[in-house]
Amino acid sequence: MSEKAKATTSPGRRRSTQKPGADNTRDKILDAAEVLFGERTFDTVSLRDITRKADVTLALASYHFGTKEKLFAEVVGRRADILCTMRRERLKALEEDGNLSTKTILDAFMHPLFEQMIKGSEGWQSYLLILAQLGQSNRWIDLLHENFDETAALFLDQLRIQLPGVAEPVLIRGFSLSLVAMLQTLSKNRRVDAITSGTVSADQLDDAYPVLLTFVVKGLEGLSDLA
Repeated sequence: MSEKAKATTSPGRRRSTQKPGADNTRDKILDAAEVLFGERTFDTVSLRDITRKADVTLALASYHFGTKEKLFAEVVGRRADILCTMRRERLKALEEDGNLSTKTILDAFMHPLFEQMIKGSEGWQSYLLILAQLGQSNRWIDLLHENFDETAALFLDQLRIQLPGVAEPVLIRGFSLSLVAMLQTLSKNRRVDAITSGTVSADQLDDAYPVLLTFVVKGLEGLSDLA
């Protein structure tokens, strides 16, 4: 595979090739599942709920996905492919331009998801809520690993170069905490509204992003103090 192909081919599960005419049904089911899994949780949504929202038969959902677990995995993987491709392309551009720094690396990792949340389809709003759920327990570790860890490792490789004074275990913990802060911001947690009596809104992602980016950059760079 060429280097260009590697840069634009995202990691994780490869989607199966569908027969002509099948994609529309699959997409309807995936779209409905994404909304319901985002609004609720995996355990409180049934296949019947999904097929009712998608206006298809239960038999069709079973034919295309088999089980609810496999459908959930496809929901996670569908946008993970898009997101990871965006991240890898941004990182590759930084490498080619020689513009690598802690800030630009973290920006290349985080900003694509903010872009999709601000300018993308409504499905990204639901998808973000699903991602926030995935990070709340160890239940979905394998799913996160399959879809996101290969790309995350590329960014960690570059951060190691930029932060040679930060010990490996400390850098890993710091990067993990950065992901938590990113997802908390993107999920529009209303705690910030409550403690400011509404003067600061969780909906203001354009205002929140530079604060988040500065916070995680300074946080990772400050970890050298633990050496």
